[in-house]
Amino acid sequence: MQYTIEQVNEQLARVWVEMMKTEQEAAKVLTEIIKAPEPFKKDTEWRPWKEAMVTYLHSKRGHASLPLAYIIREYDNPLPDVPYATTHDQFVASAILRGPEFNANNGIVLDLLLIGNRLFRKRLRENTKCNAA
Repeated sequence: MQYTIEQVNEQLARVWVEMMKTEQEAAKVLTEIIKAPEPFKKDTEWRPWKEAMVTYLHSKRGHASLPLAYIIREYDNPLPDVPYATTHDQFVASAILRGPEFNANNGIVLDLLLIGNRLFRKRLRENTKCNAA
């Protein structure tokens, strides 16, 4: 949801602070439950591995306490007039894709995906080419 300057007030700020606290508590629980997927290997199936990585990125927080899943979201800009089921979904869909926090979080995700994983890089390029066509 986009806010106009007239809508931004102390009450809205309090609501957002409470939502952030709730989101951070939920993130702590998820971090304990959801583990990083195994490294991508030659016999690894792409779709289940991708789903596990996306789930993992939803459970991890980066700079500005944003879920790292926003880095790999489907749309660059939030879809207009979409109601979000959770604050988490809203953060993922509407976090800004530029600036120092984005750059830092992008680096974290890149490290998670690529460190010591040449085969993953190859599959990523293949799937990106297929999806772009």
